[in-house]
Amino acid sequence: MNKQKIITRLIIVLVFIVSVFTKAAAQVPPAGKYDTSNYPQDRKLITAIRNNFDSSLSLNDNYVGVGAGGRIIYGKAAHIKAFQQLGWSFKSYKPVVGTSLLRIFNGNTAIKTDMVDVIFSSPKGDLSYKVIRADTYIKQDGKWFYVMGQGTNYQTDDEMTEHINRHLVK
Repeated sequence: MNKQKIITRLIIVLVFIVSVFTKAAAQVPPAGKYDTSNYPQDRKLITAIRNNFDSSLSLNDNYVGVGAGGRIIYGKAAHIKAFQQLGWSFKSYKPVVGTSLLRIFNGNTAIKTDMVDVIFSSPKGDLSYKVIRADTYIKQDGKWFYVMGQGTNYQTDDEMTEHINRHLVK
């Protein structure tokens, strides 16, 4: 391999590592930047229905979900069916402390972002995922509904470095 190719690869790896560390520092919402105290009663309701997938409180037929693997699910019935077909169920859902941000707009729309550790029970054993979530809630007829959720797999800095070494550096 010639010197120019080595330099080019090193620059790519360095740019990638810098972007990873910048991204990692941005995982915790900046203190005081967003209003996180408006609509206190609605905040309690939204927090109570968070990912309670078996309840009519959280999903309705307007629900659209995008999983960390890219699968799209339309509606509550399809969501429940997908989990039943896989034989999966939620075992635990644990938000990472300090990463949650719930913003409520005009008292009828809410967006929540956070990082969570999720464990599913499956026929082949437990499945563990670290996910960054972006969830949207809408208030209709005085009731909050979870209408859109999107998850992205998250990697720690060590996992990202291992991935870079395995795939970019030869």
